[in-house]
Amino acid sequence: MFGPARYDPDHRQDKIDSYRPIEEKDPMPTSHNFRADQNCLPFHSTTNRGSQLSITMRMSRIILIAATASIGAVSDAFKFMSNWQPPKILTDQQKLKIAKTQERFGDKKLVVITGCSSGLGRETVKNLLASDEYHVVGAVRDIDKMEAVAEIDGFNMDNFHIMECELNSFESVHRFCDELKEYQMAKPIDRLICNAGVYQPSLDYAKWSVDGHEQTMQINFLSHFLMISEVIEGMKEAPEPRVIMVGSVTGNDNTVGGGGVYPIADLKQLDGFKAGFSNPVAMADGYGFIGAKAYKDSKLCLMMMSNFLHSKFNRSHGITFSSIYPGCIAETPLFREKRAWFRKYFPVFMKYITG
Repeated sequence: MFGPARYDPDHRQDKIDSYRPIEEKDPMPTSHNFRADQNCLPFHSTTNRGSQLSITMRMSRIILIAATASIGAVSDAFKFMSNWQPPKILTDQQKLKIAKTQERFGDKKLVVITGCSSGLGRETVKNLLASDEYHVVGAVRDIDKMEAVAEIDGFNMDNFHIMECELNSFESVHRFCDELKEYQMAKPIDRLICNAGVYQPSLDYAKWSVDGHEQTMQINFLSHFLMISEVIEGMKEAPEPRVIMVGSVTGNDNTVGGGGVYPIADLKQLDGFKAGFSNPVAMADGYGFIGAKAYKDSKLCLMMMSNFLHSKFNRSHGITFSSIYPGCIAETPLFREKRAWFRKYFPVFMKYITG
């Protein structure tokens, strides 16, 4: 029983067979051709140990593939769960707020427009209200004037709300934005139209805002930038929010109106802004004050801001930013600072030119 081992050639051959490598040409069964029959399962096999090992290895591969697929499915499930949020349970106060919002705005889009008591802004409001698709908030400096215009034009006051906003003062802009948030309740702003502007080409000296900045740049650009920064976060809740800036062809030097008429808009190296842009610094480029150039520079800033904000917030917030050239509207109060003869004959001249 414990004597010397006897040489057995058949036993040695079995060991060799059991360690024989699997041939690479032996195909691995896939999910569509795998069958639990005697050709592929070890417990039905009548082959030698080498074949059993080959089958076992193939089975291991199949199990590994299935396990990997399962892990991928679980991973996708975890990704879904990470974005999942439980349904919000509204309080009675929130339900009441939503009900009041629906009562005030219905299914209309909410539009906020600055400077709408005259000119382009006035006509814009008139057309928006005529469509019966919008609820408009007019941000104006003179409420009494706006009320008179609304009465003359027959505005539907159920869909038009007047609010005071003096762009010559940052404090007034902040106050307007706070009051606007209270007024809109749970309704996001669908459209913000930055229309208000001032043009003072005849001035040979700078006028200063309440905050100590040159008036034209603050009213046309800085205060609108402040307003956008205050309302932008809430606008992303709207379906297709848009911010429209009323630019000017005069701010673009590759046009006849902008590049062919002196002075030309040019911010240079922004030395005026770098110096703080406060009294006595009146121009963005740091040079001396020129009334017409201050207007053109402010419109150039608006257009540049539109491009920058669109590149920054269009993907993250879904807000579209754009600037428009409305063309020369000769009878607009924008020219109220011009001389009397100009205000009289310029509209006649422009009507002849433009037909």
